[in-house]
Amino acid sequence: MTFDKTLLKPCPVLLPSAEEFQNPIEYLSREDILQLGNEFGLVKVVPPKGWKPPFSIAPSFTFHTRIQKLSDLGITTRSRKIFIDGLNRFCNMTGRRNVHSWFVTHNQKIHYYDLYLAVCRLYPGRNDLMGISQEELTKLNLMFDLPASETILKSEFTDKIKAYAQYLSHNGNNFDFPESDPEDDTESCLVCRKNHSPTQMLLCDHCNNPYHLKCLSPPLTEVPEGTWYCEKCLIGTGAYGFEENPELKFNIWGFVEHCKQFESEFFSRYSKDGSPLSLDEIEQLFWNLVESENSELKVRYGADIHNLRPGEISGFPTMEIPKSPYDSNADGSQYIHHPWNLTRLPFAKGSLLNFINSTISGMTIPWIYVGSLLSTFCWHVEDHYTLSANYCHFGNVKKWYGIPSSYADEFEKIMKASAPDLFQRQPDLLHQLVTLMSPSELSAKGIPCVYADQGPNEFVVTYPRVYHAGFNSGLNFNEAVNFTMDAWIDFGERSIRDYAEIKKENVFDHFMLVQNILENYLQPNSAFEDNHKNFIGKCIRSYEQFLHRQKSLVHDLESDRLETVLKVPESKSGLMTPGPATRMSTMKKNKANTEDEDDDLCDICRTYVSFQYCDVNNKLHRFGKWYHKKSRKTDSSSIAVSNLLTPTESPYLKKGQEDGMTYSATAVAQSGSAERLQSLQDNNQDLKEEESEEEFGAKVPFSDQMNELISQAKRKASEEAEEPRSKRRQSSRLQQKSRSPELEAKPEINEEIEDSASPQKKSQYSSLLRQLNQFDHIKLCLKCTQKMCGDHGERLPKGSHLIVEKPFGEMEAILAGAKRKFLGY
Repeated sequence: MTFDKTLLKPCPVLLPSAEEFQNPIEYLSREDILQLGNEFGLVKVVPPKGWKPPFSIAPSFTFHTRIQKLSDLGITTRSRKIFIDGLNRFCNMTGRRNVHSWFVTHNQKIHYYDLYLAVCRLYPGRNDLMGISQEELTKLNLMFDLPASETILKSEFTDKIKAYAQYLSHNGNNFDFPESDPEDDTESCLVCRKNHSPTQMLLCDHCNNPYHLKCLSPPLTEVPEGTWYCEKCLIGTGAYGFEENPELKFNIWGFVEHCKQFESEFFSRYSKDGSPLSLDEIEQLFWNLVESENSELKVRYGADIHNLRPGEISGFPTMEIPKSPYDSNADGSQYIHHPWNLTRLPFAKGSLLNFINSTISGMTIPWIYVGSLLSTFCWHVEDHYTLSANYCHFGNVKKWYGIPSSYADEFEKIMKASAPDLFQRQPDLLHQLVTLMSPSELSAKGIPCVYADQGPNEFVVTYPRVYHAGFNSGLNFNEAVNFTMDAWIDFGERSIRDYAEIKKENVFDHFMLVQNILENYLQPNSAFEDNHKNFIGKCIRSYEQFLHRQKSLVHDLESDRLETVLKVPESKSGLMTPGPATRMSTMKKNKANTEDEDDDLCDICRTYVSFQYCDVNNKLHRFGKWYHKKSRKTDSSSIAVSNLLTPTESPYLKKGQEDGMTYSATAVAQSGSAERLQSLQDNNQDLKEEESEEEFGAKVPFSDQMNELISQAKRKASEEAEEPRSKRRQSSRLQQKSRSPELEAKPEINEEIEDSASPQKKSQYSSLLRQLNQFDHIKLCLKCTQKMCGDHGERLPKGSHLIVEKPFGEMEAILAGAKRKFLGY
């Protein structure tokens, strides 16, 4: 879709008076301003005339950049590429011809990924179009504006996609694959984690990771000829990240020279006479490049820079550098303690971040952003759905796009519908800041989008849970920080629920913050006056509901297996004292403590454990191995032996050439071994589900028969080939370091491995549990304790403890006191 700026609305531009500008939280919380924030999502704030802090970053400031390939960032283009890469690996492995990304019919280009998605939506769970009715075919054709009677979609799907779609369907939602250990230099098998029998090791032809033949499922008896890929490379994790080289550092002047050279080359290519383009022209080009399939353009962005050396934290004047190193006549002293100085804003009067107990890099400590032409920040919301403020110190326009929070749910639905398989693999995709969709396309789909053109000495403020994105029209130097206000509190609690679902790590303890607010409210000199009554009421209700949930969970879990231990937490008591010196001094005092913040998170859902939690005794290193692995369904969508030799896991296919002909799985399926295997599979479906665990254990011989028959079928196909099988190169490839283009997918923790499961299935019960089993103790929030160990903790290992850092009596006293004051007793 061609970018259409007319579909977007400009954001409000606020011009506060000098007096209004002295209290940013009060000003931005004002009812009329807050209404603008709710309606538009973001606003631009222009300081009063004469307010211009001198640029004061230390001359020693250096940074590294991330490299952004724009065509990889569009959600549609990246999803198509991931799909076609997996499809072609599948084709290589099964002796099929490679498939181009798209085909042309009726003068239009149709991508195979788009066809795959359309079939998944129209016929959930069905991967064979041969038997569809004319009415069903008409619906499919209409999705691509084709004549009702056209059959090309049906034939293209059947010929090119069907087998791979069946394979993906059979895999279900299992995207938890064995991962290589970056600290392991011994090239150990990813399944058994041992490095013996190197001649029996098989390496994936894409990621180069090693597997023992016997550890595969089904196990192989010999090294296959031709191409072989592991499951991870066939299915994909969908992970994506920017290329970075931390060792290559720029200073500001060096980056200026880089930007000049890049802009000169860019304008000579995209401008008619080589002259600079207008902002609108750059914007149009940016979205064209993002949605392009063939563009190789890469740009550099100095993003998320968080140097901690004195004078390099912020471009605003600070106590370390009160005067600008670049202008001896500029006096920056009046800006050091100004609340709009982004080193001060998180702790300005009225910001609830005054009530957390540590500073947070990137949230309460500014991060710096040095942009270049077309460098971008992708769609995202701020941590814990807080507000953000971004200030431009100098340079070219930063283009912003925003979506009001009232449309956040609809935005997420549209993004997930655009690439449902990608979100299955990466549930937290929208928190990774690596995905774009054109705002004009979103507007066309009913999502109102606003834009802002931010220049030097201008702030852009995003309100709670506002998705925003943008790009830089040239070199600029910005910094950003987070803050909160009373209106944020409900969004903050919502973020905790949303994060738990996708296992996104919390940045601070929300309910500790709420408790600190109520404790401050009970003090004689409370920061919360009568005009905060509605806000305090929300805090009381939130704390009361949280307390009720915790008490209920503890009541359910209390048993002889779980000893209760009272533990006084270290460095959790006391509130931060708001004031001019708070931010920098606290950062230095709490730096050592923040390194241990991870200890306060649940090891499963990554939320803060908040006052009461379970310490699981894992000295036997058996955590999580009591969960029943759900059997995969055998239905019409599963891959039959006639289509694929290894229907359970990897589509291995021995390939041989005879008279220029490639052997397919069909030839092997005609053998007696395959017929016998199919008969065994059919008989297995009649087994009763209520058989005992011991009876299931007795089925091991059947599993052995199945694996043996698969091996027989493969050997039969091998014997039919006239040409001798060439040996796979082993040693030279084993010496290579494992490389994986994708990071580990987020696991779902709800399954157990049976003892009779194959080695590879055992490795897949959860990479997270595998990591946790290295430790003698595992920390779980109460909710995850129930989920993992039973409603009453019946599966908790003996020696586990219920840790109480805040007794319920103390919490009830805080709640009762807040209620009395609130009601005027």
